[in-house]
Amino acid sequence: MASNWLNRELTDSDLKLLHVFRTVVDCGGFSAAESELGISRSTISIHMGSLETRLGLKLCHRGRQGFSLTKEGQTVFSALLKLSEAHQEFRQQLAQINQRLSGELIILAADQLDSMRQQHIAQAISSIKQQAPELQIHLDLLPLQQIEVALLKNQAHIGLLPGYRRIEGLSYQEAFSTPIYLCCAESHPLFEQADDRLTADILQQHEAVHPGVNINPEGRELLRDLSASARAYQFDTRLSLILSGAYIGFLPDAIAQPYKLRGQLRYLKPKTYQYPFRQYFVSRSQPREEDKVALALSAFKQIHAGAESC
Repeated sequence: MASNWLNRELTDSDLKLLHVFRTVVDCGGFSAAESELGISRSTISIHMGSLETRLGLKLCHRGRQGFSLTKEGQTVFSALLKLSEAHQEFRQQLAQINQRLSGELIILAADQLDSMRQQHIAQAISSIKQQAPELQIHLDLLPLQQIEVALLKNQAHIGLLPGYRRIEGLSYQEAFSTPIYLCCAESHPLFEQADDRLTADILQQHEAVHPGVNINPEGRELLRDLSASARAYQFDTRLSLILSGAYIGFLPDAIAQPYKLRGQLRYLKPKTYQYPFRQYFVSRSQPREEDKVALALSAFKQIHAGAESC
């Protein structure tokens, strides 16, 4: 019976019985523990009997000669004291963590977020604030290189960055991936062209928007087919250039889709001219405020995992 009890998690009932046992030992007997526990001696006896039954051990002697622990009872009481010390240490560590988790939590994104990703970020921030209400959240959009520098200098805690390059000293955890398509506006000459007539030579005859930075290998390969003459790293500014009708260029599906549905944009040869846009949660490998980083990463990963399972 003892082995069955020890092979499972402690329940609230188990903890209550152990509390009664410790109080009886601390008070030196059943009678002395009555006022401390606020229950009758007969109830204490029932609780002690239940604990002994669950453990399969005789814990104490009680009778005319007074109260005393058995050898097994002494061992259980010693283990109970260690459990209480561990519980107290756990509470102290939590208090220290909560005390440290104040001030700013700085989260920087390198790219415009579509509405779905905005909702995920909002849910994660809600979780963070519930766990650490003293934190002041700083969420901003900055160029990629500035975010990398801020992370390395411990001037930011988390970055949401594309993963096409890795910087020594930073740690990367995949956040999400979305397809990017080659787009043109309804006023562009290629808008009415059928996909089967859009050869690489034809595409090169039209000016295109370059992202302005290096991108992943799949994207770099596709850019070689285009005549990039304009530059726009941010998706909203790139969208403006494409909507002008003067350029073609790559946009994430989530950002381009509303304009596509309204007939303002179309995808050019989408089976060929697309590549995955992968973003990562990035932090310093050894951050100065490790607890803040751990809390934020945990919240982001939890929300991301929930979204992926839907």
